[in-house]
Amino acid sequence: MKLYKGNALRTKSDIKERELDVETYLPSIDLVKAVNMAQILKRPLLVKGEPGCGKSRLAEAIAAELFGKEFRNYYFEWNVKSASKAQDGLYTINNLQRLSDANIKYQEGDKPDLDIKLHIDENGQTKGNYIELGYLGKAFIMSNQKGLIAPPVVLIDEIDKADIDFPNDLLLELDRMEFQIPEISINGKPLVISANKDMRPLFIITSNDEKPLPAAFLRRCLFHYIDFKEIALTDIVRSKFPMLEPMLVEESVGAFKSWREKIANKGTTNKNISTSELLDWIRLIDHYVKPGENLALDHDVRPPYYQALLKDVESIQLFAKEEVSTAV
Repeated sequence: MKLYKGNALRTKSDIKERELDVETYLPSIDLVKAVNMAQILKRPLLVKGEPGCGKSRLAEAIAAELFGKEFRNYYFEWNVKSASKAQDGLYTINNLQRLSDANIKYQEGDKPDLDIKLHIDENGQTKGNYIELGYLGKAFIMSNQKGLIAPPVVLIDEIDKADIDFPNDLLLELDRMEFQIPEISINGKPLVISANKDMRPLFIITSNDEKPLPAAFLRRCLFHYIDFKEIALTDIVRSKFPMLEPMLVEESVGAFKSWREKIANKGTTNKNISTSELLDWIRLIDHYVKPGENLALDHDVRPPYYQALLKDVESIQLFAKEEVSTAV
């Protein structure tokens, strides 16, 4: 089995060479080790960290490295909402469409085909009649594809948004890597959708700690917390903005860390500036500041283009002095 190394998306040149449609991604050594352990143990990896630290992009980066330019066929992204149910990840049946078709066709005198059917071709592609597989179901099917050298990757993003029962409702399927579809009968028995046990999908699950996760669910996962200290900010900025002058990158990242520390020490807000907001801010600098132009960054003064960094009144008031003049 091919293990994730975390070195395929470090620069835009790497991405261009591999013909990938993704952003650069620079995981820490500890994060790469956590992914490898999840692959070896065939367990889900639960990833936490402050918003904007890159945890939601991890699964895509893994799939891109493992499968190259065809990775979209092996990457499944489930963005959990407050109304999401575990069943959605397995399969859904369109009973409303089925009922509508029955009424229309009976009125026209036709005998409608209302049977629930699911066809799976040799490439793992599915086509259903009133049924559609969810992300888990599709990943299970894809894991049976011949010649796989790495497992399909499934992102279950922000699992804590859903109802408290949501994680526990997935336990059986995550343990057994299979589920039944009672609505479809094969030789008198429910259709079983199962994963290849030797190439079972790799699940990357993220949480923002909006709700506590059940102990039974946690026991089945590996866990990694992306600490802000392990994020290589300067390297990340350089990878995404290779044309920016190195000195400007150093000064900008240094100022960002100083502002972030000041917000944390004052304790007037529970929202600190994040890595994703740093990148938005750098993008504005890249747009407005001309090559060779000096950008004065006073660590005690409200940052230039602060609208990309400071998102509440409390944070803005910490830097109440007059703004530094900018290139806008």
